[in-house]
Amino acid sequence: MGILKITKGLFALNETPPAPPEQKVTEKINHQDYGHYQAYLLGGSLPGLRVCLQKLYFNFKERIKDDLDKQEELKKPVRITLEEHKGHIDRWTNKIRKLKEEDMPAIKQRMATLQEEKAHIRKNPQEVIGDHAGKPSFYIGMIILIFLTLYLFVFYSSASYSAFFKTFSLNEIGVANSIFDAQAITKAIRDGVMELVLILTIPFVFLGLGYLIHKMQEEAGYAKYIKIAVLVLVTFIFDAILAYEITEKIYNIKKDNSFGDLPEYSVSMALSSVNFWLIIFSGFIVYLIWGFVFDFVLESFGKLDQVKVALKEKDRQIAECLQQLNELNGDIDRMTHLIDESKTKIKKLNETLSCVIIPREFEQEVFGFMAGWLAWMKGSGKTHADLESAEGIVHEFVNVTIYNYPQMNTQ
Repeated sequence: MGILKITKGLFALNETPPAPPEQKVTEKINHQDYGHYQAYLLGGSLPGLRVCLQKLYFNFKERIKDDLDKQEELKKPVRITLEEHKGHIDRWTNKIRKLKEEDMPAIKQRMATLQEEKAHIRKNPQEVIGDHAGKPSFYIGMIILIFLTLYLFVFYSSASYSAFFKTFSLNEIGVANSIFDAQAITKAIRDGVMELVLILTIPFVFLGLGYLIHKMQEEAGYAKYIKIAVLVLVTFIFDAILAYEITEKIYNIKKDNSFGDLPEYSVSMALSSVNFWLIIFSGFIVYLIWGFVFDFVLESFGKLDQVKVALKEKDRQIAECLQQLNELNGDIDRMTHLIDESKTKIKKLNETLSCVIIPREFEQEVFGFMAGWLAWMKGSGKTHADLESAEGIVHEFVNVTIYNYPQMNTQ
């Protein structure tokens, strides 16, 4: 039986049915001719194409499996990748062990120490603030400051009303009645809004001056003492004016209702008046005491705040430890996942090593066979869709038999 002669080109075969190749197994097969002949026998059917591809695969596999040198060459990259994955597993396993047995216990011990330090600070705050009386001193000073503030508010509101708005009568010329008017606010409401606002806000002027004195004490340099002296002097003058106004009104009531001829009220008379100095001491001296207590309370509060700051610092350090533990747990989960992935790949690689690996040369045989098969389909008038389907089957087959091996890439 003669061999069909073929001109060059993929689809350049004659329409005359080709004769089957008569090469022996030891001869080199023209796979394009073989594909053309098989397409002729099977009418170019797609199921027939799949059967032929499988036959090609098994024939090639039988030829290659006994080539031990070739198989070892093909399996060498697989063995290398296999050892790399084993190395990754050992490294990740050792790192997980270190995290669980060394790093995490150390962080937990640090957290326990911080908790103990917090408890110790709560039991022994004097070690932080350097004051054994700390908290009791603060609360006692706070109570005194509150009552002194109420006293100053009542004193200055009453004294301001008496100095600026009150009209005295003969039965109200005593110092106590002049300063402490129980109905000062009620009378101010009756007199008008402006009067009420004034007697309610004047006490805050003195409290504000006391606060300024405290803030100036925090400044550096000697200039602060001059500023403090000026503020104290201003406060004293303000108190002196109020005392002068009140004692003058008391004096004028006596003068108007006296049968004798009394002189006009003067500064020298005020300075020699017991009532004048009584008003000064009732306001200014209490104001100074309020300032000292205010400083003491703020200082005590600052010491207590040192305890809060120390406790907050311990809480911050504990939170950092918790964050570190969470990060380490995340690292352990990630490495555990990578270990599982490597074990899966090792299993696939071992399966590959136990099988026959098909080299890339098989691809040339398959595509040569496909060229002959498509050439016959083209010459037989098969549609373009049929040609595409046949070509797709061949490419899919190649992908499965050659390319669909375990990935060799490493992490």
